Amino acid sequence: MVELADRTAEAARRIRSFDDFEARLERAASRVDELAGRPEAALVIYEAALMKSGRPREEVRKLVDRFRETFADEEEPLTIPRVSALMKVEGDEWFFDEQELRVLTGQLLGQFQHRVAQYNYLDERTVLRRWADSYDTRLFIRRRILDTEPVVGVTGAFDLELMQYLRVIAGGDTLVPTEGVARGLELLGFDRPSDGYETLAAAEQLALHLELPAPIVGEMLEELAQERDKGPFSGE
Repeated sequence: MVELADRTAEAARRIRSFDDFEARLERAASRVDELAGRPEAALVIYEAALMKSGRPREEVRKLVDRFRETFADEEEPLTIPRVSALMKVEGDEWFFDEQELRVLTGQLLGQFQHRVAQYNYLDERTVLRRWADSYDTRLFIRRRILDTEPVVGVTGAFDLELMQYLRVIAGGDTLVPTEGVARGLELLGFDRPSDGYETLAAAEQLALHLELPAPIVGEMLEELAQERDKGPFSGE
């Protein structure tokens, strides 16, 4: 435990010592703001479900934006019930022609609609954000028992990385434990994480040490990994 704390402190020192640290911070913050900027809870959930397709983030967000442009109505907001109703009658082109994504989106919207109904004094977006940062959600992830999580975990097709993506775009103070984040941690002196849970734990601990939001640190780690793919990065 002491060794891990030392590595975390050293990794934080290395990041802060980068000559372009402030520029890196600004770029990461800008990407996070864009990710978590959707005002409609239903479209946040829809986007996370589409990520199951394995397509690039930009392609997924482009389809979600097209859905919004197509069905936006000043008198009828894109609430979870309205989006659920639309998706029952619209074609598979809104799901990259994959029936599995249609089913998954419907399941997720239904689960969160039930959760919103439990907190009818809060708007949908607030309920989603509170779920993302709630103690129960964090606890179930730490214990690695997603199959008992009361919202997303009952949908078997929704794995840890997808769940974390949903939490991030919902506004949660967490990150997605991608391969890039794992490699970024290695570049900063951490042992290779054995799985996504270890990646998440180490990166969130680093964020605490840096006193920065976890999504921003996740984006900075991704950037380090991308730089290393092109050649030595400035921290080496």
